[in-house]
Amino acid sequence: MIDEIGIGGFVMKQDAKFLKFGTDAMLLSEFAKVKKNDIVCDLGCGVGAISLLLAARHENIKIHGVEIVEGAACLAEENAKLNGIDNRMKIHNIDLKSVKEEFSAGSFDAVVSNPPFMKNGDGLKTGREELLIARMEILCTIDDVCAAASYLLKFGGSFSLVHRPSRLSDIFLALEKYNLAPKRMRLVQDTVSAEPSLVLLEARKGGGSGMKLMPTLIIKNSDGTETDEIRAIYQRK
Repeated sequence: MIDEIGIGGFVMKQDAKFLKFGTDAMLLSEFAKVKKNDIVCDLGCGVGAISLLLAARHENIKIHGVEIVEGAACLAEENAKLNGIDNRMKIHNIDLKSVKEEFSAGSFDAVVSNPPFMKNGDGLKTGREELLIARMEILCTIDDVCAAASYLLKFGGSFSLVHRPSRLSDIFLALEKYNLAPKRMRLVQDTVSAEPSLVLLEARKGGGSGMKLMPTLIIKNSDGTETDEIRAIYQRK
């Protein structure tokens, strides 16, 4: 199945075995601060959704996706070729815990990640191993992701991730452990009266104290239609 992602005319081939492209990937691709000519690493890239979105939004960047599941990594490579960006989007079928064997320290200007949200054993029920790996901390934890991001980033480089608000205490502890200072945070709610369902967070390697709490991002109006900001993020007319 090939779907349009809505940005820059890019498309993405998907497979029901793997986590499908969703709101979290779209929001992170817009939230992450990426500059012209940056070299970016997408940790746990899956089939390449965030990498594709970043490439569509920033035509002068280069992206390296890291993905442990071979089938997802192969599909990410196929998606890069499908959109004609395999010259600037390279996929590495490796464990993110072994990035030191693949990359030199400080190789990247920015790192992004949409890591597994749930702690191992939290009760997610599915018979599909690939979906369990994507959603639950079976093969990597938030500590592992932050360790990899810190190693890969240049001093002053940015690490942007999307996660669940309920895991913020774990995230902040891991960021501090690996010299990543939180600089921007934004909560996401389905409606103005709903509890936050996602959090977008940017940290900087070696950054000082002080974090900006951005206005909450609301997805839907009271009548169920998309808010103007969401339409702008998705580049809907």
